[in-house]
Parts: sequence; C-alpha cells; structure tokens
Amino acid sequence: MSGTPLILQPLSCPDARFGSRWVGRRLQFALAARLAKRVSYHFYDGNPLPEPGTCQPCLVTVELHPEQHRSDACWAWETEWPDGAPLPERLTYLIEIEHADGSRHRILDPWARECWGGERWEQPLAFVQTANGDLQIRVRPHGFRFEGMRRLATVRPEPESRHRPAKPKLPLEQSIVYETHLRGLTRHASSPVLPAERGTYRGLISVLPQLRKLGVTVIELLPVFEFDECENPRKHPETDQPIVNYWGYSPLLFFAPKTSYAADPRNATAEFQEMVDAVHEAGLEVWLDVVLNHTAELDEEGPSDHFKALDLESWYLHDSDGKLVNHSGCGNTLRSDHALVRRLLRESLEYWAKVMGVDGFRFDLAPILNRDSAGNLRDTPDFFRKLQDDPALAGIKLIAEPWDAGGGYQLGQASQAEWAEWNDRFRDTIRRAVRGDKGQMAGLADALSGSPEVFGRSTQRRCLSVNFLSAHDGLTLHDLVAYSEKHNHANGEDNRDGHTPDFSRNCGIEGATEDTVVLELRQRKLRLFHALLHLAQGTPMLVAGDEFGRTQHGNNNAYCHDSELTWVDWQLVEQNCGLLGFTQKVIAFRKHFAEFLFARNSKWEWHNTENAAADFSEMVRTLVLEVRKDSPSFDQPACLRIHINCYDNPVEFRLPAGAWQRVLSTLPSLSSGESVSGQHSVAGFSLDVLMSA
Repeated sequence: MSGTPLILQPLSCPDARFGSRWVGRRLQFALAARLAKRVSYHFYDGNPLPEPGTCQPCLVTVELHPEQHRSDACWAWETEWPDGAPLPERLTYLIEIEHADGSRHRILDPWARECWGGERWEQPLAFVQTANGDLQIRVRPHGFRFEGMRRLATVRPEPESRHRPAKPKLPLEQSIVYETHLRGLTRHASSPVLPAERGTYRGLISVLPQLRKLGVTVIELLPVFEFDECENPRKHPETDQPIVNYWGYSPLLFFAPKTSYAADPRNATAEFQEMVDAVHEAGLEVWLDVVLNHTAELDEEGPSDHFKALDLESWYLHDSDGKLVNHSGCGNTLRSDHALVRRLLRESLEYWAKVMGVDGFRFDLAPILNRDSAGNLRDTPDFFRKLQDDPALAGIKLIAEPWDAGGGYQLGQASQAEWAEWNDRFRDTIRRAVRGDKGQMAGLADALSGSPEVFGRSTQRRCLSVNFLSAHDGLTLHDLVAYSEKHNHANGEDNRDGHTPDFSRNCGIEGATEDTVVLELRQRKLRLFHALLHLAQGTPMLVAGDEFGRTQHGNNNAYCHDSELTWVDWQLVEQNCGLLGFTQKVIAFRKHFAEFLFARNSKWEWHNTENAAADFSEMVRTLVLEVRKDSPSFDQPACLRIHINCYDNPVEFRLPAGAWQRVLSTLPSLSSGESVSGQHSVAGFSLDVLMSA
C-alpha cells in the first residue's frame, strides 16, 4: 500500500459485530471495552510477511470519541474506504485503550478472524510501537516475558462465495474417531506428503486415502485456534534448546485458525476450509478439540494480550483474595457464566461450524464451562443444555472431557444434555484388564456394555460414551505395553509431570528390545486392546499412529516436543504392517456387525469358560460375551460369542452344542472361517470371536 496518506473518517455504527469486517467498501469495527476512556485503532499493511529487523509504517490512526462511538460497554464504528483506492488485501491493526487511571494498553482484537505475526512456526516475534506509531518487528526470546505484542489482528475483504460439499452428517453411533495433531500427523520426513506441505492443512489432505483405508470416520484435531508455540519458557535438559507449546492448549484467539499450520500462511482460513471440504468429500467428518476454559494470558505474571487489559474482572474467575483462579492448570480460568464470555464462546463455535465447516467439538476441561461466578460446579448441566439447544449448532456433535484441573470430575453430567463424553472409566478398566490385574472382569463387562450406569441402558445413549485407551496426553498404545514407568525427563520438569497411574506394563523389559518373546507378547496385547476398543458399545476413538505402534519412548506428557518424538512415523506402516492390518480388520468387523452387536433388540449375556453364568470373582481373568437377536435378518448370524482371555497362558472355553466358526482372532496364526466345536482354546492375552454356523 502506497501513495497518498490514508484518511479514514470514523462514523457511528451501533450494529457492527464484534471484531472487524468488510461490508462492500465499508469497514466496520466493534470492541467490548467498558472500562476504556479512550480507544484508538492503528493500521498497517498486513500483506507482506513480518520480517524481524524491519519497521512497518503506520498507515493511519483513528481516534474514537465516546459520545459518538460508544454505547454502554461497546465501542463501534465504521468507515467508507476512499473512492478510487483499491481495497487492501490484508489490513493489520492494533487497538490502543486508555483507562480512567491514565494507563494505556495496546491489545489484540479478541474477535479477530485472522492475525499477523505467527506465520512461521517457532519464529517468536514481537511488535513494538514507536512514538510515531510505526511498528518495529523484533525477534523475541522464548517464554511469556517480552516487550511489545506477539500478534496483530488482520481484516481482509470477504472472499467470493463458492460451492462447498455437503457435510456427511454421520450418526454418532457410526463414528470412529481418529485423534491427531495437525502438524504432527504429516511433519515426519517419512510422511507421504510433499515436503512443502508437511505439517499443514494441505498435508492432511494428502493422507486421507490412508485414513479412509483404515476405516475411521472422524478426524479430531488437537487445537487449531491461533496459539503461541513459543510461550514455553523451559529448555530441553539435555540440549539446552527451547522447548515449545506443541499441543496448543493455550488459545490467543478463538476465531483465527493457526496461521503456521497453513502451507500458504497468508491464506490460512481458505486453506483450512479446503481441508475440511476434502475431508467431507472423502465421507469423513472434522471435529475440533476446543479450549474454551482459559487463554494464553496465563497467570498474573503472564502476558496481557487483550482480556487482562480490557476487563480482567469480567473475563476471568478470581478467588476471595482477588487472584486468578486456576481450574485449568494453565494460570487462569475464563468466567464462563458471564454474558460477554458466553457470547464469545458461542459465536466462536458458530463461526467454526458454519463458516469453517466443522462437524463437532470436543471441549477441553468441560466442567469449567459449567461453573458459576464463584467457580463452584453446578449440579445440573445448564451450560451444556444451552449449547445443545442452540439452533446455530443444530446437528453439531458436542463432546465433553468431563474433568478439569480444579477437582471437577463430572462423568455422566454432560450426557444428561445429550452430549457425548470421554469415558476414562473405560480407559482405565481395559488397561488394567490387559495388564493382567485381578478383579477386572465385572468392570470389563460394564465397559464393553457402554458403561450403562453412567450413560443409560438404551443403545442410543450408550453411543454417548467415547471409548478410548490412549489420547494425546498419556502413553501411546504401544507404550502401554512397552513401559511400566513414565519417562518425561526431556520435558524439563524432573519427571514430575504427566498423569499417573497409566496402568501400563512393559511385558518384561522396559522400553525398546529385540527380545522376541517380549515383542510377541506386546503385539498380542496391542491386538487385544484394539479388539476390545472396537467391540465395545459406545463411540471408539484411537490416536494417530496407534494403528501401527507409534511410540513416544515412554513420555506420557509430550506437550512440549515438536520433533520425531511426537510426529507420526509413517515408516511404521511397513514395519508394523501386521498390527495395521489387524486394526483395519477389526474396524471393518465392527462396521459389518454393528447392526447385530449394538441394535436395540440385541441381547448381551455374560458367561464363564464353562458356559455357565459369568464369574466375576477377584481371581478370574476370563470372560465370555454372547450376543443374540430375537429376529436376525437373513444376512446376520443367530449368535456371536466373544471369548476373552486376560491370563498369561492359554485357557479352554466350552462351546454350546452346534457348529461354530471363528470370524475374528487377535492371534495372527489363526485364520478366520475355521470351524470350531467342543472345547476351544484361547491364547493368553487374546480374544476370539465365534459365529454360530
């Protein structure tokens, strides 16, 4: 942008939406700033990528006037772009507010839909405004103490509307979820992605054929709201190099997609939408892991990006001493019962659902959203019901992580509002059973039944249980059978961090080994894990790479590593092709037999190895599930039996009279279709599925 000086005349615009937008040639802005005595906007050319060591001249400063531009707590204005001047491709701005005490604060527009300053992964920049309004662009140190601002808001003309494919709108009961880190999925040199697109939205498009072949129906992305990966002040204890905020559970903005995840960072929004469209064309859905419980402003010592300067009291929970409450474990907690906070959260979700095309949201630390103004947990799922009943979110899947870092554990509450929930009881019970713990068979039966005491006994309600054995936090599935202890030393916290217990067991040797006996046992247990996950009632979720044995070498809290430790190693597709093949097979089995296994008229009965009533005594580690239907269709079996052995050694199971056929086994040496009768042997830590012939 060059030429004559830019002059913008601010006009009153009481109906402007929060944030900024173009309406034809008119540019509109609105900001909730009830404490501000004065507000001004400073504009810059946002088209070039910010380069450290350069200075960006201020194009124009617009001073607002309370009597003309303020209504109650909202400052709103618009301006007509000068005649003859082309609309800027990207206009960047910061907002300066002045409080009654004379303090001045430069802030990032919290409703911004795009931003400037995070285009290159792990290039920490600071924007320092000079006395004449120009911006000095500097490299800042890692961490959260720095001079200046780390992001600026960007506004650009609305793109032309284009045809977008319809959403698949899959029923929840047909969902098989694949949780993944957007960058980590394709960043590894072995990924089948063009080098320039590894770790990007476009990179995900390139691996859709592999995900379709696997059989998953939902891609759930770890946070993709704009965050600052360089805010982590710690260093790797061995290399002394900075470590990062890799996972991204620290949102700076709630509408802007992560800029550095785009192959073309100038067009992150369009690229994200293209990714969603490609996923939909493949018949899959996109769910987002959303962090609506805290922000990147951290604790009292953290940076002040927007909310702290705007209205600390309205945006965050405080204790009786006036200190920030930390139910999130990240320094602050959004005051989700405040009308302004709820407006931000709701408008963010609506934007991602309608404009960006997302199909579902998994809510990080969901109980925080249902706390009152004093931070107390509500007994009823009020917040969850409001979102469930919101017409703007009709048809959108809502999933709760039913615990927070402030002691809030509410498994079963969000499902009262028809949300799905991560079921940690399922996780821990299956892990303990496959570890070989005593006294787990009653819990195993409950877990496989979809935890009916929590989610209800109807088939429709049991799909609200999101069943998982591993997730982004915690050990990978491979590491559950390869490590008995966590190994988080590289996190720089003396191995104190990370969830415990993991209910893991290394099968005899800690970590990597070439011992064939240990490796064979680990493979057996991994196949048993996958089988139990996909044969259970509920909605199964697996983590990227678990289908072929990805490892994090025992690190169960790898939030701070952007390296081969956390990236999906696609070489394992060939190295562990047997495990991958079994995972594909058991997912296909679930889909094929879902109508028989999980229908309303399916009857589940539990037996012991002698075909009598199930024995749930402490020392027993075997279980039989028999499934029948009153009137099976012509293409369905009369009965399926699942024989589960969680002992170390083979166990004999007595079959009812009649002809039986093995249709699935976790033991690769046993072929499907084999006829079985009388006594049936199941290897240690294995599972067989038999069908009446």
